[in-house]
Amino acid sequence: MSSRFRVAMGGVSEPIGLRLLHLARYQPQIRMVALTLGEIELPRGSRLEVFIADADRWSRVMRAMKPKVFVVGLGPAVNLVGKDRSPMRAIDSEEAVLEIAKTARFAGVERLVAISSEGADRWSRDKHLSAKGKAETELSRLGFKRLDIMRPGPLSQRGISDDGPLSDISALRARGTDVDMVAQAILTLSLRRTPGKFVHEEEGIERAAAMLSRAPGNKTVGASEAGQG
Repeated sequence: MSSRFRVAMGGVSEPIGLRLLHLARYQPQIRMVALTLGEIELPRGSRLEVFIADADRWSRVMRAMKPKVFVVGLGPAVNLVGKDRSPMRAIDSEEAVLEIAKTARFAGVERLVAISSEGADRWSRDKHLSAKGKAETELSRLGFKRLDIMRPGPLSQRGISDDGPLSDISALRARGTDVDMVAQAILTLSLRRTPGKFVHEEEGIERAAAMLSRAPGNKTVGASEAGQG
């Protein structure tokens, strides 16, 4: 389709990243591109591009492929139980994420979706939440036409698909924001072009996720998706 455009993701936690790859198959408007630190197993039926390189080399990739939207995680995925060592993982620090976001902007990326954390606040006494809050402020100064900041709570997986590598997701906390809902919301926000900065707390993420099925051109998901999210 002539209206199809690239959405690139890099530095997102494995559960969200794998879910994005899976759901993107049903979005004819989107051509998903994954930037990873190593090889990943793709969901069956996926047709997408995977670029394997150290994070400091992602700038070359973005300049070459020129995505319209870039999806990135703000620092380590502390919501996960244990240390995330997968090839598709959050970047080690908020400073590194900011450098990648700057590179994306200079490469011509117009819209950024950043996965932050519930409670992110630069004035917080919690060092981690304060760092995320400061990073959010810096992202807003980079000049993206549209900036979506998502603040999910601790990630949880309420339903596991039997379709490919989703069954290999690391153990997650039993309660929190559903991974599937976060991924659905990201795709919804990737399709929005209204300029500005938008912050999405838990309820906003849920609303955005619910709107994905009503997005123009959206395909109905297969039977294995029923009952998820």
